[in-house]
Amino acid sequence: MPWRRTKSPMERVRPMHIRALAALLACLLPAVTGAAPADRETPIYLLEMGYDGGDYALLVDKQEQLLYLYRGTGDGPRLYKQFRCTTGRNNKGAKLREGDLKTPNGVYFFRGILEDEQLPEKYGVRAFTMDYPNDFDRLRNKTGGGIWLHAVNESDRVEKSYDTEGCVVVTNSDIMELSGYIALWHTPIIVDDSLVTVGSETYQRERTKVLDFIGEWEHSWENKRIDRYMACYDERFSGYGRTKARHRAHKQRLNEVYKEIKVDLTDINVFAFHNYLVVSFRQEYRSDRYHSVGRKKLYLTRDGDSYRILSERISRM
Repeated sequence: MPWRRTKSPMERVRPMHIRALAALLACLLPAVTGAAPADRETPIYLLEMGYDGGDYALLVDKQEQLLYLYRGTGDGPRLYKQFRCTTGRNNKGAKLREGDLKTPNGVYFFRGILEDEQLPEKYGVRAFTMDYPNDFDRLRNKTGGGIWLHAVNESDRVEKSYDTEGCVVVTNSDIMELSGYIALWHTPIIVDDSLVTVGSETYQRERTKVLDFIGEWEHSWENKRIDRYMACYDERFSGYGRTKARHRAHKQRLNEVYKEIKVDLTDINVFAFHNYLVVSFRQEYRSDRYHSVGRKKLYLTRDGDSYRILSERISRM
């Protein structure tokens, strides 16, 4: 499904200023909105979303058996609607292996749509396939697949808690409504045993820290500071078929070949799940000999206040 959005205030400035702007927004937002942020609870999973109301995220609370639809706004993510759902029959913790009847916990993206003759009748009118196992899951040797958000023809089945083989299931009417808010490979579905919310101060602090990290990564890349750039990567890094050592050698060669490098990051989204985060953005890369535009995802691990990139991937635009 096509999607389009305007640039946020953050996106209209150079990415190297992300740190300063994030801190400024944290200070000014209460005065601008007239809100009392200390009293407002926000899901910790949605650290950065779209500003124009065009970006959405789905949150699934397995304990409550509810699916929440959130919309990105200039004042942070806002609950837009909620839906009844049912999840895996084995409700004890996250999915670990194929056939354990658990719904996986984490940040996932929708890969495709199945309907009509592609979809067996028991899955209702439509299904969205999910990218389980993701890079974090593979690192932890999790197995299995075929995890979907799908419907069911028997609407009363959704009222039965924990009644699937691992998928997230809603009614036919609800999946059709949700379809209007899902963009493949862009809209996340984040699943947890019980959703965690935090106050405005904690939310802004966590948001600023990760944007600070992304700003440092981008600034080091542009300025060919290879040691600081590679310090942003985990020792277990894997991306583009390269280990961390091979990635360093590749970037060092490019630093020597190109006279200058410019990197612009826009349309930034940050989705967190405990000690893992997924950061996605539109990336425009320019040098004196090469130009590319693509959508990049960084998979980060967090240890206290430190972040490291476990993997990254880009799809050309």
